[in-house]
Amino acid sequence: MTLYRITLEIHSSLVTLLKGDTLWGHIAWGIANREGDEAVAAFLEQEKSGQPPLIVSSAFPKDMICKPLPEPKLREGTLTREKYADIKKNKKIQYEAASQYFSNTPDMSYKYSAFFKTRQFMHNVINRATNTVLDQGLYAVEEYWAEISEWDVYALSLFDAARVTQLFEMALENGYGADTSTGKGRISVKQGAEPVVAKNKGSATYMALGPFVRHQNIENLRADIFVRTGRIGGMFASVLSPYKKTVLLYDEGAVFTSKTPLEYAGALLSGVHKDKRICQSAFTPVIAIA
Repeated sequence: MTLYRITLEIHSSLVTLLKGDTLWGHIAWGIANREGDEAVAAFLEQEKSGQPPLIVSSAFPKDMICKPLPEPKLREGTLTREKYADIKKNKKIQYEAASQYFSNTPDMSYKYSAFFKTRQFMHNVINRATNTVLDQGLYAVEEYWAEISEWDVYALSLFDAARVTQLFEMALENGYGADTSTGKGRISVKQGAEPVVAKNKGSATYMALGPFVRHQNIENLRADIFVRTGRIGGMFASVLSPYKKTVLLYDEGAVFTSKTPLEYAGALLSGVHKDKRICQSAFTPVIAIA
C-alpha cells in the first residue's frame, strides 16, 4: 500500500471538523452519488476485508501533523509558576512539523497550537411533522473558521494517485459536513495525491493519524478518546432513526507499539445502524515514530 498526501483548501467556515472517519464517509457517499449503488457496495466489501483499499487520516495544517501524545512523567521538584506556564503552553500545542516523519516535506523547526477560531450561530428548531418552525425554537451551533486555508490529509491506499485524487474530489464536490445548504463546508482539492516517504521505517512505535478502534494486537497504547454518535445523510437523512450507534474512538496522536509491522490500525465497523449497509470508519493510517 502507498501513503499519499492530499492538500485541501477551505473556502468557508465549517460546522464539522476534518476528522478521518467523517472524511472517509464523504468518500463513500461520493462513490455512491457518482458511480452508483453497486460501486459503493463493492467498495465497502473491499474495505471490510483484511486489506482495505483506502484508509484516510484526519486533516492537519499544511506541512504539519498531529503531535504524538507524550508519555506521562512524574513531576520532579517544586512546581513553580514558570514551570506551570510551560506545562499549559505545551498542552496547547496540537501540531508539529511533518518533516520529522517524512523526508519529502519542507523542514519546519517550530510547533503549532490550534488553527481554528470558533463562534456560535443560531438555528431554528423545525417540527418535522408540519415542516414549520417551533415557537421560541432556537438552539446554538458552533462553527469553525480556519486561520489558514490549506490542510493536508494522508490516505493509505491500493489505488493509484489519480484514483485517490478523484475520490477526494467526488467526496467534496457537494460540500463537507453539516449545514452545507447554507454555505458551510466548502472545500476543494488544492493539490492531488502524491506519495510521501517515511523516515522512521523499522521502528516498533507508531502514531495514529486519525480516529480508530483497537483491533490489531497492539501494546502500550496511550491515547485520548472521544465519543462518536454518527449521523447518516443523503437519502437516509429522512428515515425514522438518522443516528448510528454510539462508538468510542481513540483520537489522532495516539501512540502504541506493535511486534509486527503495521500500516494502519483499527477496522471498518458494521452493525452500527438498523440498515446493514451503513458502516462506521474506525481505522486510520499509522506512521512509525522514533
